[in-house]
Amino acid sequence: MITLDPTTWEFAAKMDNFSGWVRKQIAKEMSKSAKPKEFNFESYCDHCSLWYAHTSEYDAKFHTCEYCQRLCSYMLSEVTE
Repeated sequence: MITLDPTTWEFAAKMDNFSGWVRKQIAKEMSKSAKPKEFNFESYCDHCSLWYAHTSEYDAKFHTCEYCQRLCSYMLSEVTE
């Protein structure tokens, strides 16, 4: 619940979608504090000789190449920084 004073309530009442606007503002703030995704897993396309980085082991195991659409090989070791 959001509490507004009479002046801000008057302004908010004139907005088309005040609740949606508030949600968007909160989402922006949340994304600022979000940690960047860590790409800890890899897969490799033997046919195209391309490496792919993934955030989960599942994605690395079942990734298909963007070019040849073949299933890539899952690399067993995690990526080290």
